[in-house]
Amino acid sequence: MSMKILVADDDPISATVLEALLTATGNECQIAHDGSTAWEIAQGADPPRIMFLDWMMPGIDGLELCRQVRALPRSFYTYIVIVSARNRQRDITLGFEAGADDFITKPYQAEEVLARLRVAERVVRSLSTETSLDRALAEARGAAGGDVIVRSGGVVGRIMFQGGKVAWASISSEPGSLKAMLETEPLLDGEDIKTILEESAASGTNVAQVILDWKLLTPERLHRRMRTWISAKITAIANLPAPSVIFSPDNRPYDDAILFDFEEVSPLLLIRQSPVEDAPSEIPANEPNAVFADGESLRELGASLDEAMTIEGAIAVALFDGRTGQCLGTRGEDVDLDLAWRKVKLAAAANSWDEIDDIIITTRHHIYFLRPYTRSPPRFIFLATDRTQAKMGMVRLALAACSRG
Repeated sequence: MSMKILVADDDPISATVLEALLTATGNECQIAHDGSTAWEIAQGADPPRIMFLDWMMPGIDGLELCRQVRALPRSFYTYIVIVSARNRQRDITLGFEAGADDFITKPYQAEEVLARLRVAERVVRSLSTETSLDRALAEARGAAGGDVIVRSGGVVGRIMFQGGKVAWASISSEPGSLKAMLETEPLLDGEDIKTILEESAASGTNVAQVILDWKLLTPERLHRRMRTWISAKITAIANLPAPSVIFSPDNRPYDDAILFDFEEVSPLLLIRQSPVEDAPSEIPANEPNAVFADGESLRELGASLDEAMTIEGAIAVALFDGRTGQCLGTRGEDVDLDLAWRKVKLAAAANSWDEIDDIIITTRHHIYFLRPYTRSPPRFIFLATDRTQAKMGMVRLALAACSRG
């Protein structure tokens, strides 16, 4: 799926070269040769989600334009790259402080630009996915009933709600029928399943209720089987690339026997609650010499958290296992672990763990930083900062110093 990209540069040759590189990847470029024109484009009805801004431009320079874009009240995220011949560390820091996500120095290599573009695309798509899916899920949980419908190319996912609870979930690229779900249960054979479905169709009784009435499965086993099935479908739906999402209200009745609280089937919460065999659930102060399977001690992890809290503007920090989302420890105020884990999952859906780099999320009052703490095993450190105090470039450098590679 192509993206709209703004290239703002008063040098026509430089702008043309950059445009050629970006459009060769299938994206659409808009060119502005001064900051004022770029600002008009940025405020348009369908503005570019990625911007490459030259620092020195007539009208409005790239840094000021970056600040103005960041101040716009928007529900979506704009990824901004500053492009400049200025390459001193102070210049790069000023770029990040203005709200830039990345900084490219001239002259640059084509491979460098394309690598930065891939990062920008992943960030924009992941943030867009989270916002739209979260909004639709919130509507569904507050409505009498209906479906959250997620489309990605030719694939369609559907999460069905009734009274704020989840009744079922399916995705067109995977088996999604009740029959397919029952076939995963080893205590039911093919003849059992056929008879259950026939009875349900003849009597109008819910399939789950037939199973319970005939005592083919215990309520606990049936609940666990359906919960696992629905959670797997929701996980697949949440990881669809570049989706369009809507909530379609409906009042179809569902039997209470197959309704689930959203928290039961939310993949984020289920993963966070899973045990981690090689790590405790948190860093206990009374066991500083305990070690993980890879040899790192709890004392070292705790020291990293303490060091992160000394960063200017830091409000809270958390460290968690990337394989499971298990929180390994926190410092400071309560941390939005769901937000951090969503970002890691969305990034990991399209990349290997080794390819995930810094993820930065800005809100009206906070800036959140997420970066790898260790590559193997994959662990991540998540830092929440006060936007009025945090200096983005300095925070990124300091957080990198807290990591272990």
